[in-house]
Amino acid sequence: MKALSTGRRATVVAFLGVFLSGCAASQTQSLPQGAPYSQAIEHSTRSRVSRGSSGSDLLYISGYSVSKGATTFVLTYPAGKLISTLPLAAYGMCTDASGNVYMTNENAVVEYPHGGTSPVRTVRIPGAQTMYCSVDPTTGDLAVTFDCPPCGYENLAIFPPGSTTSTRYTAPEAIECAYDSNGNLFLVGYGGGQLAELPAGSSSFTTINLNKDIPSVGQLQWDGSYITLQSLETPTEIYRISTSGSVGTIVGETKFNRYMKRVGYSWISGGTVALPFTVHGNEPKQIGIWKYPNGGHASSIIKKVGTGDTNFGALTVSVAPSR
Repeated sequence: MKALSTGRRATVVAFLGVFLSGCAASQTQSLPQGAPYSQAIEHSTRSRVSRGSSGSDLLYISGYSVSKGATTFVLTYPAGKLISTLPLAAYGMCTDASGNVYMTNENAVVEYPHGGTSPVRTVRIPGAQTMYCSVDPTTGDLAVTFDCPPCGYENLAIFPPGSTTSTRYTAPEAIECAYDSNGNLFLVGYGGGQLAELPAGSSSFTTINLNKDIPSVGQLQWDGSYITLQSLETPTEIYRISTSGSVGTIVGETKFNRYMKRVGYSWISGGTVALPFTVHGNEPKQIGIWKYPNGGHASSIIKKVGTGDTNFGALTVSVAPSR
């Protein structure tokens, strides 16, 4: 896989980080102009979390607004009550079985405990733009996809638990990534007709050809039974994929019975799925919650978060450790 050209890299960052387009000075950058990354981390320790929130599942969603700038909102899930904000934006987010939240930001991935306001670990890939992440439920390894012209063809890093040093790979497909329950790592690139798999314990990738080309690929995620791949086209769908060797077969689809002009990346949590979307304009400004895998009509819609002028990007659900 060749390193991305400057033009293509800018396009990808602008598309996947669409929520940052409200910052006119940085429409093709992954982060808005403003406070340095280290300053944003320092400020984040002064956020507040409501009493008792650590016992609830939490929805983390990054966004950008003119009034608040780059912000990550923390809400109860699925009720959608705003309990906290962190003054930084994430390009991508993921969680682990303990409810820790991982946020990709410039050349780093920052780890927060469930409901916490102080980072507990930061790992970096110098010269890179970190993109998406996933945590191996069997080992605790943190997989991170990244774009890094100075790194040659490398595009995947795997950090062992507690370590700031990674093993680097050149994967045939490496934009989104997701571990399954057995520690196999799946990856997808620009095209929606193929996946790559790094089997648990292996250093070699397998190419998986899907029986259907999925356009405008979005979130890649393990739902507890299947690897799933979201289409960002509207009407959006989430495809459940069964894999065997080099063949991937779509065995089910989740469809949403609601008009959405544009959607963001979804997040499946147990029997629900959260999805940012808009019915007007080009940037997601609402968050819908549906039953999963049923889809159909939304169970609830979160129409206003913060000041209500936020464009949403990455999101994840942190399950309370007590559960």
